[in-house]
Amino acid sequence: MLVIVGASASGKTEIANILVSQFSYTKSVTTTTRQKRVHEIDDIHYHFVSKHQFDRLKKQDAFIETTLYQEHNYGLQKNEIASNRIIILDPKGCNVLHQMYPQSTCVIYIQSNKEMRQTRMLSRGDHQLLISKRLEEDEEIFRVSNLDKIHLIIDNHHQTIQSIAEEIHHFYQSFLKGE
Repeated sequence: MLVIVGASASGKTEIANILVSQFSYTKSVTTTTRQKRVHEIDDIHYHFVSKHQFDRLKKQDAFIETTLYQEHNYGLQKNEIASNRIIILDPKGCNVLHQMYPQSTCVIYIQSNKEMRQTRMLSRGDHQLLISKRLEEDEEIFRVSNLDKIHLIIDNHHQTIQSIAEEIHHFYQSFLKGE
């Protein structure tokens, strides 16, 4: 499993989209209680559910892990776990998954500076108050030290998303071969 971790608007989703479209990966879809953004499609970008539905899934032990972020629940359902999958997680979820599957979980950490992330959030229509809050909270949540294991750190403000996706693909292929 290829796990991508990074703060809000660090490029995780765009990188995953390239890996899916150009290298035939399958993206695991996480479940959330947050509202869909204009461009998002249910069961493609996220499984969008109500708080009641999320709580019911949690009681049914459907999740590997759950987290509360920006007052919304997020979780990775057990049925989304498989080899050759891309999974976007926060550090907490990444650590849980790596503890459960230490030999088959490859962790990629995407670094991005605040200015670039703020610009991306503005361009996708996020509100300034939400942006400020996310940038502040992400400083704590997405610290490198919060991850138990990182196989590759990529600083994405010096390369294109395309070149990052290619680098990750080649790195992951080596990881799978045990190199």
